[in-house]
Amino acid sequence: MSIYFWDSNILRVFSDNPDHSVLCKHIERVSWDRILLPSVVVAESWRGRLRRIDTVPKARPEEAIFPYQKLVETHEVLRLFTVTPFDKGSANRLLWLRQDMKQRKKSIKKRHADMMIAAMTLSYEFILVTRNEKDFADLLPAHQVENWIDKPFVR
Repeated sequence: MSIYFWDSNILRVFSDNPDHSVLCKHIERVSWDRILLPSVVVAESWRGRLRRIDTVPKARPEEAIFPYQKLVETHEVLRLFTVTPFDKGSANRLLWLRQDMKQRKKSIKKRHADMMIAAMTLSYEFILVTRNEKDFADLLPAHQVENWIDKPFVR
């Protein structure tokens, strides 16, 4: 049975609406314990929340309420998942992806996180669930990418 990595955009949909009907059908189909988060996605989540906190003007503490509430919500959601580390196998796959992209004359600018997630997906031999299929089209084989939000649910 397959194991699934969630990309940050799927995690965001779940965080905003844990009862999202299509997402819930997929979770039920594959079983919750087969859904993991790459550590890169966790880092992206924390980085986004902390960036918002850092932009709160010091003179207006009331504006800090919402970003700190979202930080707590993010913590609660992330606790639901098993987080998979970026390991030696992932690092080797990342080096391979960089070389492959260079040989194919593809730009890797602003693609570091996607490449790390793809490297982890390849190394662990999981399936990546993302809404951004096109971002991974040149990084992962089609059978390792699924879109659970925008594609019709098939049992």
